[in-house]
Amino acid sequence: MFDIGATELLLVAIIGLVVVGPERLPKLARTIGLWVKRARGQMASIQRDINRELELEDLKQQLQAQSGGLKLEDLTGNNPLDIEKPSTSISSETSKK
Repeated sequence: MFDIGATELLLVAIIGLVVVGPERLPKLARTIGLWVKRARGQMASIQRDINRELELEDLKQQLQAQSGGLKLEDLTGNNPLDIEKPSTSISSETSKK
């Protein structure tokens, strides 16, 4: 990701030692390490979510291509969102008895 060599790390450590001081430098390094770990975890989580969504979209397109673009309405003959009342009523059933 970053091309940081030994000389760059040494330079950063010396500058940190001068600016922050030897007493607070270990605590600062731990805090920075913790934040970097959290950021990497968040990026990995976001990357997994994006990859999952892309795979689901590809799968959806493949299924649509294999089925020839058929939808549920085409197979059943009606819209699954339309709720129809039953064609027989209770009064007609009792009169038949």
